[in-house]
Amino acid sequence: MTHKTFPSTPRNKALEEPILEHGFRLFAQNGVKGFTVETLAKDLAMSKKTIYKYFPTKEILLQKIFQYILTALAAHFDRVRGKNINPLDKFVNVMGEITKTISKVSITRINEMKARYPAVWKDIESFRLARRADFFQIMQEGQTQGYVREDLDLEIAATLFMNIINSVFQPEFFLANQLSPKMVIEIFRDIFLRGIVTHKGLKYIEEKL
Repeated sequence: MTHKTFPSTPRNKALEEPILEHGFRLFAQNGVKGFTVETLAKDLAMSKKTIYKYFPTKEILLQKIFQYILTALAAHFDRVRGKNINPLDKFVNVMGEITKTISKVSITRINEMKARYPAVWKDIESFRLARRADFFQIMQEGQTQGYVREDLDLEIAATLFMNIINSVFQPEFFLANQLSPKMVIEIFRDIFLRGIVTHKGLKYIEEKL
């Protein structure tokens, strides 16, 4: 069973963060099968015992690695939402950050992880659905400023947006259709964005985005 919290051992962020950061790089390079605590410990010049002190199993370690990456992504969303810039720029910025993060790992490795550790994938899907509030706020700002259509029910639009992403953006979809996540995200972003903007918004997109 996958644990949702760290073990009772007191946290040591200064030690945990290098483990999680390098752990993600190793996973991206080698996938689940090639990802070992032995390699991680050797690369970081620390003992396996030290790593197991904070992450007792490989599954817990992988779960915490992805939680760490997703937390950083959520923090980026927060920073962008707080900026005094055009809401359409915010939309494009956060979608770009998602693309950047996804592009660090091959879709084959993601598919392998989903199959072997479904609880980790469930965390990723929960994170994606939780971003609905972020996109709703951005769309709301766009509507207030005249860039997003007034006739749209933004509650429904934001819900549809995130659920389409969660339902379609699965590793099996990319592999079956031989598509790259980067290309699909950019096309989806463009189709969705053009569908919700006003003439003013479309003009901004054409001129600046």
